[in-house]
Amino acid sequence: MKPIPVLAILALFIANTNFLNANTAEEVRPLLIGAKIPSVEVTNQQGEPIDLLNVLQGRSSVVIFYRGSWCPYCNTQLSELASIEDDLKKSGYQIIAISPDKPESLDITDAKLNLGYQLISDSDYRAMDAFGVSYENKRRGKLPVPSVFLVTPELEISFQYVNPNYKYRISSDLLLAAAKSKEH
Repeated sequence: MKPIPVLAILALFIANTNFLNANTAEEVRPLLIGAKIPSVEVTNQQGEPIDLLNVLQGRSSVVIFYRGSWCPYCNTQLSELASIEDDLKKSGYQIIAISPDKPESLDITDAKLNLGYQLISDSDYRAMDAFGVSYENKRRGKLPVPSVFLVTPELEISFQYVNPNYKYRISSDLLLAAAKSKEH
């Protein structure tokens, strides 16, 4: 095998993957609108491994990446999402919220906030890495930049909101408007 084609293939692979960790929140490279959702193993609230594609396939989905149950901004966002969950369901969407929390922490968050949607553990950072939203936080280790993706039933991103400043989140009204504008 010639070395040049191998190097060219390797360069294309590196350019088209998001496996490299960002050193700061500002350096993340999230999946873009039109990108297909990758197959990654995550863990449900019962501690069972699941493929994210199986959770999303065939349904319009709101996929949220949040920092964890310890984050007050995240807890506020999760509560606000619960307030528009019925409207999102009427528009054909399910909500999936993903964090690096362990499954047992998800149950605590769910009970504390009385959420009606799925919380998923990505404690191995596979989904965060695959979506290109993980970075190394100097105080807390690896975290996701808080992010929202609208995903079509065909597993394609139709909208995204990613802000490296964890204090700023998409408003529920804006998210609902974006979801309604993407109705199938």
